Amino acid sequence: MNVIGEPIDEKGDITTNHFLPIHREAPAFVEQATEQQILVTGIKVVDLLAPYQRGGKIGLFGGAGVGKTVLIMELINNVAKAHGGFSVFAGVGERTREGNDLYREMIESGVIKLGEKQSESKCALVYGQMNEPPGARARVGLTGLTVAEHFRDAEGQDVLLFIDNIFRFTQANSEVSALLGRIPSAVGYQPTLATDLGGLQERITTTKKGSITSVQAIYVPADDLTDPAPATTFAHLDATTVLSRQISELGIYPAVDPLDSTSRMLSPHVLGEDHYNTARGVQKVLQNYKNLQDIIAILGMDELSEDDKLTVARARKIQRFLSQPFHVAEVFTGAPGKYVELKESVKSFQGVLDGKYDDLPEQSFYMVGGIEEVIAKAEKIAKESSPSHFKSFRTIISPNRAAVSGEIHAAAAVAAAAPVIRHLVLPAIPTEPPRLGSRYIATRSGHPKEHLLLMETMCGSLMHELQVIWDEVGEPEAERDRMLLELEKECQEVYMRKVDQANRCRAQLRQDIAQSEAEIASICSAMGEPPVHVRQSNQKACGLREELSAILPYLEEMKWKKVERWNQILDVVGKIKKISSELRPADFVPFKVPVDQSDITLRKLEELRMELQYLEKEKSERLKQVMEYLRTLHSLCKVLGVDFKHTVSEVHPSLDEADEPRNISNTTMEMLASEIQRLRETKMQRMQKIQDLASSMLELWNLMDTPIQEQQAFQNITCNIAASEPEVTEHNTLSIEVLNYVEAEVVRLEQLKATKMKELVLKKKTELEEHRRGAHLVGEECYANQFTIEAIEAGAIDPSLLLEQIEDYISTVKEEAFSRKDILERVERWLNACEEEAWLEDYNKDDNRYNAGRGAHIMLKRAEKARVLVNKIPGMVDALKTKIIAWENERDNEFIYDGVRLISMVEQYMVAREEREQERKRKRDRKKIQDQLKAEQEALYGSKPSPSKAHSTKKVQKNSTSSASRRLSLGGASVQPPKSEIHHSKTVRATKKTEDIGTLSPGHKGFDTVGFPVKTLSFNSSPLHEMETPRQPFSQITPGNSIPSTPVVRPIPNDKKEENTTPKTLASAPPKTPMTGGAGMQMEMTPALTTKAVPACLAYDKPELTSQEDTEFSFEEKRLAVYLAAQVA
Repeated sequence: MNVIGEPIDEKGDITTNHFLPIHREAPAFVEQATEQQILVTGIKVVDLLAPYQRGGKIGLFGGAGVGKTVLIMELINNVAKAHGGFSVFAGVGERTREGNDLYREMIESGVIKLGEKQSESKCALVYGQMNEPPGARARVGLTGLTVAEHFRDAEGQDVLLFIDNIFRFTQANSEVSALLGRIPSAVGYQPTLATDLGGLQERITTTKKGSITSVQAIYVPADDLTDPAPATTFAHLDATTVLSRQISELGIYPAVDPLDSTSRMLSPHVLGEDHYNTARGVQKVLQNYKNLQDIIAILGMDELSEDDKLTVARARKIQRFLSQPFHVAEVFTGAPGKYVELKESVKSFQGVLDGKYDDLPEQSFYMVGGIEEVIAKAEKIAKESSPSHFKSFRTIISPNRAAVSGEIHAAAAVAAAAPVIRHLVLPAIPTEPPRLGSRYIATRSGHPKEHLLLMETMCGSLMHELQVIWDEVGEPEAERDRMLLELEKECQEVYMRKVDQANRCRAQLRQDIAQSEAEIASICSAMGEPPVHVRQSNQKACGLREELSAILPYLEEMKWKKVERWNQILDVVGKIKKISSELRPADFVPFKVPVDQSDITLRKLEELRMELQYLEKEKSERLKQVMEYLRTLHSLCKVLGVDFKHTVSEVHPSLDEADEPRNISNTTMEMLASEIQRLRETKMQRMQKIQDLASSMLELWNLMDTPIQEQQAFQNITCNIAASEPEVTEHNTLSIEVLNYVEAEVVRLEQLKATKMKELVLKKKTELEEHRRGAHLVGEECYANQFTIEAIEAGAIDPSLLLEQIEDYISTVKEEAFSRKDILERVERWLNACEEEAWLEDYNKDDNRYNAGRGAHIMLKRAEKARVLVNKIPGMVDALKTKIIAWENERDNEFIYDGVRLISMVEQYMVAREEREQERKRKRDRKKIQDQLKAEQEALYGSKPSPSKAHSTKKVQKNSTSSASRRLSLGGASVQPPKSEIHHSKTVRATKKTEDIGTLSPGHKGFDTVGFPVKTLSFNSSPLHEMETPRQPFSQITPGNSIPSTPVVRPIPNDKKEENTTPKTLASAPPKTPMTGGAGMQMEMTPALTTKAVPACLAYDKPELTSQEDTEFSFEEKRLAVYLAAQVA
């Protein structure tokens, strides 16, 4: 049937009422049986070494053409005949020819019955052939399994399920997976490989109703058992039968490998001690023989011990005894199939292991059933190989012979000789002598009849003459009988000698024929060719000589082939010996040429050639390795300044010769590797030494300021100071001479260093001070007393130790500077901003800052940039303070800047800035009050033009316009607000200023101010204590003092009263010529350009008295002065 149950044998429809799905679940665990029982197959190698379990899963592993299908057919035949159970054959991807052959053989063997006896058939065949789609081929195994499950579950039968081939089942599922677009896994198989196999294998089991014993043929791609398809199947099998191609090449069938085939049933608890011990004994003998095969191939049989020779002899007999003729192969071999019982197999192999059949030849164990057939075959071979023994005969002459005529005596003599003559031609002795004439003529072919008649006449005449003489003499009858008897005995002795001679000749011919056939068989066996029976092919030969003549040419041809094959093997072995001697140590003694000619097969020749190829490949790889070693050794010798040729010659002389072949033995390669390792260690030591010397030399050069010209001489040494071992490849870089030269230079520099130590100490001390100044660590010169030159001159301090201490201080200062780098950069930006703030204040106090002149626009641009930078100062101060606090908390130490704690400087600046803002606020308030007073005075006295009004109107109007527009740009009011709005505007500005001051970091509490170093901080161009009191009418207007070029350093006074006191200005008379500057020119707008000064502290200068030369009057004051003067007048 096919995959869906349709008949394909053209025998009509299948009558059934049962339909089952092919996709089913495996039987439940509680339904499965646990009994272990052997399924006897009648095949010796299977039953003995890898027995099958009834209800188990067996795998037949093998490549193409090793006999998997034939073995399955034999199992079906034996199980059907011996056990009578049902068999189901699932042909997955079968060839049409194989399926048809199996079907016909099952019919011929009676397993499948047709016609009226169709119900008695014991086998069902399910085929999914190669030309069918992959979906059908992937379901054939499931269909066959479903049929087997029906016989097991519904009818309670023991079913034998054969699947040929599981690999094609996997292959079909892989094709389906590819058509579905799934991503393949290992080696291109489907990702569901394990699931597909598991769904099939788990349903094959034994239940309480019956059992399914599965025998599965598994194709092994490229004979690789690690392929995913066979490897995945391994996990499900109870027994594995591995078919070996090497065994099939020996002509042993079934080609089951007895060492690779395994079974879970091979246990003494299941099989019994006798069976288990016999199986293990057979495997042990075969394993020992396998281990000895390499020794036999190289050294020959003669080099083996007696025990090993006995092991080899028994193993070869066991190996041939494992062969067995199959019933299904009778049509091919002509030999009848054999079914061997398990007990007979165990008994037979146990006898071979015990040595009971050591005297039997190997040929008798080949292709037989039990041990009895072996013994019968051995006797047959011995009988055919040795001459036949024939019994001697005696011719009885009657003592009552009365006739004395010559004819009777001649007839008696001829009759006595007739059996002897017949023995020369016929193989058997006749029971009674034939008549003289006819038999003599028949046996003497080629002689004329007259010659025989002449012999009869001569004998008769002689006997007649003798009778006449006796009559004349009167010889008595007794004497005559005695003389006749003697005559007969003499004739018999002559005939016997001739018969023995002929017998010996025949025996020699038979022995020669047997030896020739045995030699031909031996040569064929040694060469691995099938034996040829010349006697069977030449059955029409007339005699032994002709038979021998027919055998000898074939024997000579086989001898010539053997010699040719042997010469090929000797040639390969000779090459192997030569290469092996090259690969072995120098004192290696080459092994002997193998003398065992019992195995000169093509397989053996190929094995030797493969061995030769392997050795040639190893030789080539070793030559490459040796050349690589030599290149490495040459590079090391070049760098170290060592003689390469001398070094190589010490390893082996042949390595230095270009013409001779280099020695590539293990010893030579080990010596080369050890020499390279030694030179590499020497190179590392010298590199370390020369790098230390180069480091010392560089330090000494830096200490003593060695000129570049002197350093150039050692450029090739100092350039490798940080190089790794592979990077140093220059010639003589690490030679002894170079090391001594560099060492001498370092010694010279050390001596020179001792003489210049004082200068070096001063230089390093200066370098230390520069680093401290760069890091603003001035004021912590606690180390100065340690580095005094007087101590060096007095010898109290070692100069080298002092230099090391200074170097340590320098390293410490560098680390400190690196940790302070971020804060110092912020301090620098803060100080620059403070300078711009001071310049901006000076610029705001310049009355002529808006006058058109050269560079005025540049000053205005700088003023705008300065205002932007000054507005960023509060944020910069807050960030700087946060950084300082974090730094101090992290290191638990104060951040000192030029001897002063930086956080104190920042807090003082914040206090000063707040006070400055308060002072500005007070100035603005006073200015408003003054403006109100002026307005009231103008309302009271009225306005009166000045004498110089006509001259100054334009100028004042021009200045007022520019001042007003400038005030508008700065956010000031150009017109005096009304009186009712003055208080409100003041409150708003005061509130805004208070909020601005509140945004600063109030860190001005709780610190003491100490004296500051020479470098001062000029954050404010005019000291904050230089504040003016509200000026009375007609009092002089004092301009702000500008910051001197070199500010005076003064500590901040502790008296707060003095700090908050507003100095008073001296009153002076109004000038004769009033100044034209308006009130708007006194607003804080933009300072004048000053020289850049870096303030270092927040010292405030005491206010200085203003001079009268720079007194300035307002317009109202001038009017009031004119008015008072007129009243007085």
